[in-house]
Amino acid sequence: MNKRSENMKAVNKLRSEVTTAIIYLLDELEDGTGGDYHGFDEWGIKDHRKLKGQLNSYRAQKIAQFLGRTINKQKLSKYSKPKEYEYSLTNQDIGQWLESNKNALIKYSSFNIGVMTNGQISK
Repeated sequence: MNKRSENMKAVNKLRSEVTTAIIYLLDELEDGTGGDYHGFDEWGIKDHRKLKGQLNSYRAQKIAQFLGRTINKQKLSKYSKPKEYEYSLTNQDIGQWLESNKNALIKYSSFNIGVMTNGQISK
């Protein structure tokens, strides 16, 4: 294998690990579990339980973009809900929640990415 192929393989592996870290964060929000590493409360992420059951693929993508990532729509399809599903939060509510937790979410996300990539990427 030539040097370029080896480098691309390493880059793709890191991208996959970053995507996995963001998906884990989205899963924790959707499930209302409160996160790893002593929980969202410990990281200063407030009112995270109100997002339980509130994600769909669009909202998940917006959260990922808020954290500086874009994730393949196929990987986010697991957040799809039936057409008749009623959300208790609007997209605007989620946007406000993101803004009010911006610093804490970025710190948590950066730490989580660092763990997933063995410190090779922190954001």
